[in-house]
Amino acid sequence: MTMKKEAGKNLLIVYREGGIHINGEKHEDPTFKPEWSYCNDKREGLRKCNRGNHVFFHTTKVDTKSGEKQRYIKAYFVVKDMGLGEQIVPKYKIKGDASHAKHIPNHYVIVGDEKLSKELKGLGLKFDRALAEKLTFDPPKKIKFGITNKDGRRLSDLECISSATRKIRALSDDDVKVLFGEIDRQGLR
Repeated sequence: MTMKKEAGKNLLIVYREGGIHINGEKHEDPTFKPEWSYCNDKREGLRKCNRGNHVFFHTTKVDTKSGEKQRYIKAYFVVKDMGLGEQIVPKYKIKGDASHAKHIPNHYVIVGDEKLSKELKGLGLKFDRALAEKLTFDPPKKIKFGITNKDGRRLSDLECISSATRKIRALSDDDVKVLFGEIDRQGLR
């Protein structure tokens, strides 16, 4: 099953698993099941995508085998709809943490198609240097490795990936093919 893709960009978005605290309340965003929603006050990033685009979510987790922190792509949405929270939240009866967006001016919400969006199995797809070097992004700007900070310390691969993907990044159609190829090769759907 596929969805007609409209003009727009595929996105890669970082999130903090376990949520963040806003005004003393726990806020988990994105919501993967059952409503597949995500909101952000930085509309310019989310406004790049459109219906049918893919939005991949990545986070830092502890690798169960090595005990080290690693980046993982945990889920993806196939965008069903998007817009200002005041319109999207009531339209889809969003009850998860994106529901607060209906009360905040300029909060933008994307909704994933519940049949096409997936949370990946296990920890998800490891987002390491090998995978990062296959991605070109849109516009093309590969992640740089071997960076030395202002104190002369060489940054780890994880730090380079984290720094380069702190903001929403647009993915090319070829990047989406690479990600799905790896997801399928590793049986993560």
